[in-house]
Amino acid sequence: MKAIYFDMDGTLAGLYDVPQWEQRLNNHDAMPYCEARPLGSMKKLKKVLDKLIELGYTIGVVSWLAKNSSYAYDWRVRQVKKGWLKKHLPMVSECHIIKYGTPKRRYCKIKDAILVDDNADVRKQWKGETIDATNFNGMLASLERLCYND
Repeated sequence: MKAIYFDMDGTLAGLYDVPQWEQRLNNHDAMPYCEARPLGSMKKLKKVLDKLIELGYTIGVVSWLAKNSSYAYDWRVRQVKKGWLKKHLPMVSECHIIKYGTPKRRYCKIKDAILVDDNADVRKQWKGETIDATNFNGMLASLERLCYND
């Protein structure tokens, strides 16, 4: 079985472009996650992901919660992030919103998977194939190549 797991913040969603995002998260405001706009064309990404699904890939998300959060705040953040995904990428079939700093592989059902993430340290820790998501169009091109390599 093949899978691709996406990070959200800085990979799919422009959290870091939301005004005062860090201060707001530190104050347990979940709305910056809701306000974050897609970092690129979701229409193009959906087209590529639909093709990958046809090729047998599972599409998942594994994303961290905010640092120093509480149970109640984590619950709100999970709801907002899942709402964002439902709106922008409804084909995601597996979603894990986990404690900040937790190794992402631990929560993925399919271990031999590709991780798409903007954080170089997270990609290094993955111990498998990764795609650098620091540039949305570059990430999209890497995903498109998977469509022709399978």
